[in-house]
Amino acid sequence: MKRSILNISILDSLLEGFQVIDYNWKYLYVNATVANQGQSTIDKLIGKTMMECYPGIENTFMFSQLRKCMDERATLHFENEFTYNDGSQNWFELRIEPIPEGIFVLSTNITNRKRAEEELIQLKNDLETKVKKRTAELEKLNNEKDVILKEMHHRVKNNLQIISSLIRLQMEEGDNHFNGVLDKTQSRIETIASIHESLYKHKDLALINVANYWKKLFRDCLNSLVNEPDNFRLNLAIDYLELPVDKMIPLGLLINEWITNSILHGFKGRNHGAIYLGLQLKAGKYVLTYKDDGIGFSEGSEEDGEHHLGHFLIEGFAEQLNGTVKKKASKEGVCFELEFE
Repeated sequence: MKRSILNISILDSLLEGFQVIDYNWKYLYVNATVANQGQSTIDKLIGKTMMECYPGIENTFMFSQLRKCMDERATLHFENEFTYNDGSQNWFELRIEPIPEGIFVLSTNITNRKRAEEELIQLKNDLETKVKKRTAELEKLNNEKDVILKEMHHRVKNNLQIISSLIRLQMEEGDNHFNGVLDKTQSRIETIASIHESLYKHKDLALINVANYWKKLFRDCLNSLVNEPDNFRLNLAIDYLELPVDKMIPLGLLINEWITNSILHGFKGRNHGAIYLGLQLKAGKYVLTYKDDGIGFSEGSEEDGEHHLGHFLIEGFAEQLNGTVKKKASKEGVCFELEFE
């Protein structure tokens, strides 16, 4: 083959390897890059077969592709890991084209790129392994924390119920006025106990569903204070909200005071009544509205002292919520509005 045909000056200057192989697998031409890639020299390669230069090469994937191009006259493009006679390896990107003399091969050493890719894959796998391990550790810790918190809320609820039972026993020996005070104290304790019960039964140990809890609180108040609880109804208008325990305890105690006052005073002399509870989130603040359709509160009644105590407690609970309570004008019963952050 004449060197002029191959335009040797251009091929010799290529950074890529360029080689021409005839039908008998002899090297007709190789540039310096090919010799370097093959860990050999131009003189050692030219005129010799591939099998003579690299024993066993005929059994490799690369050689099967060279044969395919030679036999089928097909252009092929692929990546290949080449193993040298000393056992070392390099990666090459190969483009094989059929020519009249046989085939030519354009080769680029991509070993650094492949190693970088392998390192990235290994780093990715190591990171995924570490993430899985850490996730498992965190899940274990979280499960242990949940168990501890559930047990804590359960025990707090049980202890509060014990206190409530002791108060009930004391009421059996006290006078009517004292019993009334104890009865309200017991109701407040049971309100807190109910919140802890809701927490350890809930999937989220930090939040309580407001609507579900208020329904239970209303039923508990009715069951303890009236003979016909089915005659009383609760109307709820609440956005779906879940509040933390530090909000729900003062909020529950405050509402307990309102419901108790409505039942004992607003519905006094009646065996029926309705209470409205609304809670919405407006401009970053919660707005709670409480109404009943009772007789309202008349100044100068014998319940004034008790009313003032209840009002004092309500103001205190509102302060815990960083909120303010307003009494609103109403055509019937009472209406209060609580705004808190």
